[in-house]
Order: sequence, then structure tokens, then C-alpha cells
Amino acid sequence: MKVPWISKEKIAGKASSLVEDFRSVAGYVVKPPIPVEDIIERSLGVRLFFDDLEEKLGVKDVLGATYVESKLICINEKLFEHGSEGRLVFTCAHEAGHWVLHRQYAEARVRGDAKSEVIACRIRDAKKPIEWQADHFGACLLMPEKEIRETFQKVCCQEPIVFRNANRAVGRGSHRTEPCVEHWPFIAAAMCEAGGFSNVSKQAMIIRLQELGLLINLTDVKMNWNALFAGPKKQKSLDLG
Repeated sequence: MKVPWISKEKIAGKASSLVEDFRSVAGYVVKPPIPVEDIIERSLGVRLFFDDLEEKLGVKDVLGATYVESKLICINEKLFEHGSEGRLVFTCAHEAGHWVLHRQYAEARVRGDAKSEVIACRIRDAKKPIEWQADHFGACLLMPEKEIRETFQKVCCQEPIVFRNANRAVGRGSHRTEPCVEHWPFIAAAMCEAGGFSNVSKQAMIIRLQELGLLINLTDVKMNWNALFAGPKKQKSLDLG
């Protein structure tokens, strides 16, 4: 499905508005961990359930699907097998993004074709505009910028951290004292604990910190994991999770 360009600022604003809408419905101030499942059902008025989406849709590597006409969001139950609450919760937030940002385009193409109402999310499509928009929405929903910046100042420092080295080793028996890419899992874990982001994975946290310019990686080593179900990547990375 083709969708128009949306700025990251506008997407963040829509995620913030959804949290405010839920606050009005729930009657309390919403802080991390953001209750995305409740937001989907109580604020969006969409049913949330879990199923074997690969069998249901007849496709592989599908994480979630949004059924616009049926007003429901389905998450691939196989995510439970990997024991990652963060991946599961982020997929829910991602699908909420599709509902908020893209359901009007799905509605426009439904003309007696039941399959047209489905927005299915596959790992291989992650770089498509419709998917990165939903990804950004999910990140903004679960990790609001204000709370992230406040936590970063408490846990790390006032200024962004610049990584110029992949690891601590300089030579035999020697270590660098400056921050390095090797430290990222510990920074992410500290952020999640101190900020109450208990339903966010370290991978999602580190990507969010880089996106907000709080961590600047000047090396050729990525600070992330390969996506669930994805094959090995050619680009060099540190898997310290």
C-alpha cells in the first residue's frame, strides 16, 4: 500500500495525542511503561487478539496485521515463543500506528475485497514508508521524547554521548576509558530501568536514543540486534544482547 509522506514531528504529535486521549479515558496520568494494549482497546476502540498469522494469511515473517473494516489488530502468536515482551509490545504499538496513520488508505481501497482491509506487517517490508512510519509511531508511543531526555540526563549526562571506538581494547592489557559501542547494552538497560520502560527492549531503546541524537555512533559497528526471524546480515554488528 502506498501512503503519503508524513514528517517524524507529525507522527510524534499523533502518538502524543493518543496518549492524551487515553489519559482522558482512563482518568490518570500515563507514564512509562505505556499500557499500549489498553490504549488499543479503550482509546482506539479496536479489538486486540493473537493468532498464527503465517497460517492465517499464508505468508511468512509476518509480525502483525491490522484489519480496518473489522476493527481489530492481530499479533502473531509466535512472538510468545521468543519470550520477548519488548518485541511483542512494540508490535502492538506498531499496529496502533497503522490504525492511526493509515486506516483511511486501507478503507479507500476496500471495494468488496476482504483482503484489501488487511495491513500486514512483514519483516522484509521494514524499509517501506508505511512500515517505517508505523515503527516511528510505535517508538514515540512507548518512549516519549520528554521522558527519554529526562531519563538520559539522570542516567548518562547532559550532552549526547559520541562513540568513536567499537570496543575498549587498545592493545594487550590495555583498555580505553571513553564510551564505546561495546557499552550500548548497559546504557540501554540502565535507561529502561531508571525510566520505567519495563516493556521496551534494549534494542528499541538504543535505536530511539540514536534517533533522538543522544547517542552518536561514528564507528562502522551497529548498535542493535538483527530483527526476529531475519537471516544473518552482511553488515558487521555487535550482538551483545
